[in-house]
Amino acid sequence: MEIIKRTCKSLAALLVLGSLGVNIALAQQDHDAEHSQHKYTLASVCGDYGAVATYGANIARALGTEKADGRGKLTGAAIVNQPGPNNTRALASIGIAGTYVVNTDGTGSMVLTITLPNGSTASVTEDFVITKAKVVDGIAIATEIVDAQEEPSAVIDDRGFVTHTYTLRTAPESCR
Repeated sequence: MEIIKRTCKSLAALLVLGSLGVNIALAQQDHDAEHSQHKYTLASVCGDYGAVATYGANIARALGTEKADGRGKLTGAAIVNQPGPNNTRALASIGIAGTYVVNTDGTGSMVLTITLPNGSTASVTEDFVITKAKVVDGIAIATEIVDAQEEPSAVIDDRGFVTHTYTLRTAPESCR
């Protein structure tokens, strides 16, 4: 009789755990379905983003902001911390303006004009992927974007590889 009681208790515990697992799996499917139903558009890149750029093997770093209008235009500025003379560090301010396109799969590109400290400009193209998003009023809004710049750095002398991570700081209000 004791064996039957233990078996029933074990079976009941397994059924409870099994139903929890099914509920968690269904919730994850609902979450995934919610995000997969929303295709990305220009409106997906919208708002005030914090921007962090890494140059070469961490030889320099830029910290800035960029505002995307949800219609394919963006503007911003950054401070670049780069190698200076005699093993020092130098800060340089740059301006950023340009356009972007977004594919339905969350990839895209930005074509930017970088205004350098001496007033000259350089054009760069950054290929990106939206790595995190949230749905706002039925639109998938990028909360994190990671990219790789096609050209070597236009800002620092080593002309190395440049990557950026953009993080949404302020939820979009005027992009719809």
